Amino acid sequence: MISAIVLGAGIGKRMHSQLPKVLHKICGREMIFYAIDSVKDVADNGVVVVINEAIPKEIFEGYEIKVQKKPLGTGDAVKVAIDGLDTDLVLITTGDNPLFEREDILGFYNFFKETNSDVAFISAESDDPTNLGRVVRIGNEFLKIVEETDATNEEKVIKEINTGVYLFKFEQLKKLLEKISNENAQGEYYLTDALKIAKEEGLKVSVYKLPKKLPIYGINNRYELSIAEKIIQEKILKKHMLNGVTIHNPETQKIDYFVEIENDTEILPGCLLEGKTKIESNCVIGPFAQIVDSHISKGSTVKQSVVLSSYVGENCSIGPFAYVRPENLLVKNVKIGTFVEVKKSKFDEGAKVPHLSYIGDATIGKNVNIGAGTITCNFSGLEGNKKNPTYIEDDVFIGSHSTLVAPLVIRRGAYTAAGSVVTQEVPED
Repeated sequence: MISAIVLGAGIGKRMHSQLPKVLHKICGREMIFYAIDSVKDVADNGVVVVINEAIPKEIFEGYEIKVQKKPLGTGDAVKVAIDGLDTDLVLITTGDNPLFEREDILGFYNFFKETNSDVAFISAESDDPTNLGRVVRIGNEFLKIVEETDATNEEKVIKEINTGVYLFKFEQLKKLLEKISNENAQGEYYLTDALKIAKEEGLKVSVYKLPKKLPIYGINNRYELSIAEKIIQEKILKKHMLNGVTIHNPETQKIDYFVEIENDTEILPGCLLEGKTKIESNCVIGPFAQIVDSHISKGSTVKQSVVLSSYVGENCSIGPFAYVRPENLLVKNVKIGTFVEVKKSKFDEGAKVPHLSYIGDATIGKNVNIGAGTITCNFSGLEGNKKNPTYIEDDVFIGSHSTLVAPLVIRRGAYTAAGSVVTQEVPED
């Protein structure tokens, strides 16, 4: 049995942030979940995530959570994690290690078995090893890992670094953790000291040198965060393109991890597709569109516009320069045109708001045409923050520059003349 431990309790001082380091997002997803992904399929006995008290437990549904109450180092965090654990092997990684993939961890595990090791870790070559633990050897023989703050000048020039990924036989790990001390510059219990002790006690400590070279190993600052995001973003873009999505100028796009895009959709330059957005097939998105947590149905277009937390039905047209605020429902063949802002409204099939209008808290019927410059006056300044509704039934024509003062009902087939201020119900036809 293999249990995985993901260490996410570190404060991350170099991020200069009130947000815990592992909760900083990469492509719309907290970085720690990429680290969890890399180990969860190898760990047949489950994943334990170690966090601090500032991190909400609820976001880790499906994983066992342990809390490190004081920041006493990685050794202490592992001790917290293994309390009550029953397993054979323990695979450990850090929550700020988002670039490792399942295949890297599987290769490491196979190496551990083939070498019949008691303890092993992954090392790598780094062009800039600053702030990373150095792998100290005598010849080719592993001696120890030394942290930056405790390294001598000679050790600081070493470019082979510890990536923060380990495998231990569980019974050996328990004994080793009892022997590490906090007599170091940081006053912390370093998990890396367990490797040195294991070596001194004659256990087999093996070093798996990562076959590939990554630009960073762990994230310690915002610059490294940007490097990781660029790499993960490229993987996301490649996945969509291989699945049949045309993406123009990929380097100009931001597409989050959870975004779904069906084949034969075209993404024009400069788009931001964020959150849990879903875009169905045969859509044209962009250029310069931002879509957040929204559903865009087949055959729709969103051009130079913002769409937030809304549902867009089939063959709808949005933009250019439209602002679709949250909680809108566009049923089918709806047009939200140039310089139109809509909020918390339903637009039935064939409804059109072509330009220069504001529609809020409204229900718009089928085949309604709303002329340029029309606004729904939904906010009642005399009733606190109350928003009043407007109901426009099917086949209504609203003339340009109409002011619709809510609460208001305009019945089927009615029309308003240009420049009207409507304060009372308008009857049919």
